[in-house]
Amino acid sequence: MMSRFIKILSVFMLVVPFMASALERVTFDLVAAQIAEHSFKVQLADTFEKRAQGLMYVKTADPGMLLVYPEPREISLWMVNTSMPLDVAYIGPDWTITEFVKLEPFDDTPVPSKALSIAALEMPRGWFKARGITIGQKLIVNP
Repeated sequence: MMSRFIKILSVFMLVVPFMASALERVTFDLVAAQIAEHSFKVQLADTFEKRAQGLMYVKTADPGMLLVYPEPREISLWMVNTSMPLDVAYIGPDWTITEFVKLEPFDDTPVPSKALSIAALEMPRGWFKARGITIGQKLIVNP
């Protein structure tokens, strides 16, 4: 009887942190954005809490996420608790795309920007390529 109780308690202790994190999720506003002739809506992560949560624990990267920082800095992203592959565009202080990186599901290796960035645009794998979006194009955000 006691060993069964311990097993149930062990499972409960493993599940509770995941339940708590799901309950504490912050919500994201959708903002209109444009790159070249491509208009789209994206989730806006413009606070520390929103950037920290990012796309963790969700099942899809749609509609994408724009992580915006208060000032240009080296941005470093990772995929802890994120289950889908992403393509990321690092956005420079002048709001142009400076580089693209691929992020793999559940990879906890930080992937830093090569230059100072004001934002990072996380989209489903292949999103930029399918639209012909390239380095040097400008991101316009209309909150």
